[in-house]
Amino acid sequence: MTQTSILVGDVGGTNVRFALASASGAGLRLEAIWKREAAAFASFSEALDAFLDDTAARPGGVALGLAGVVEGDTVDLLNRGWRVDLGWVRRRLGEAPLVAVNDFIAMARAAPELGDDELEPVRSGRASPGGCAVVGGPGTGFGLALLRHAGAGWVVIGGEGGHQAYTPQTLLEWELAQAIRARGVYVSTELVTAGAGFELTRDCLAEVMGLPPVSWSQADVIAQALAGEPFSVAFCRLRVAAVMTTLGDAALVCNASGGVFLAGGVANHLAPWFDEPEAIARFEQRGPRTCLLDTLPIRMIVSEAAPLLGAAHIWLDQSRRGWI
Repeated sequence: MTQTSILVGDVGGTNVRFALASASGAGLRLEAIWKREAAAFASFSEALDAFLDDTAARPGGVALGLAGVVEGDTVDLLNRGWRVDLGWVRRRLGEAPLVAVNDFIAMARAAPELGDDELEPVRSGRASPGGCAVVGGPGTGFGLALLRHAGAGWVVIGGEGGHQAYTPQTLLEWELAQAIRARGVYVSTELVTAGAGFELTRDCLAEVMGLPPVSWSQADVIAQALAGEPFSVAFCRLRVAAVMTTLGDAALVCNASGGVFLAGGVANHLAPWFDEPEAIARFEQRGPRTCLLDTLPIRMIVSEAAPLLGAAHIWLDQSRRGWI
């Protein structure tokens, strides 16, 4: 990245964020950070036009994190209903060079660049500076990525890990999974933990707990749980348990000696329950291989700008080494 400003974007199911990034001797700098609810726009192109109109920006390139599978020039955002035409983006920006990745790849790339004020400790431990790391957690969907440090710098391995099958461990969790399946729905980690599956999971959990239906929003449930309301507390703990089980499994897959980073808006709202002993046990208890997990640090990314920063670093990686 040169002194020319690069447009960076984080386009998810709930919010759309843009900013301008530039590199200097002091590192990357983000300016003109712009955040709007995605529901305010009929399409991605409307949102991008609004940012460009508001800021009068004329960037020399663009790096986008998109909440979908990035293959070719058309990207469908599963939890937003938008289709992003990357060819149109290039033309809109005067054929500026473009890099596009899954939004959680951008989030993961930011993780090793964040300062202590942008991370909250969940569980202390020992991390190997050059070791693999896991970045994951729920927002509108559930993102999951792996980080590996190579000679050329950081490499991110992304995917659709949030759509792995949900793995219930308790009787209540098994009954919840059965209730969801009875409605003809595939039970994924994303469905149980993230915003996209909130209402179905809430309703099925009330059913298996023998409680009347509730119409509380996600914000209502968090507020009720903080006040000690039993159903809401059970709901939050169940979500946290599913997240921690998934992250523990991912940490085993890559031997994550570099630690684990929690990320996502829903994860941040569930912060009061992640450091409970039961939640930590769901992360680390793996029989004879518990020893691989019980010393790993877990930190939560609390910076809203993290995926924008990650997109900027993706741009730098592409510019410097020719690949990401």
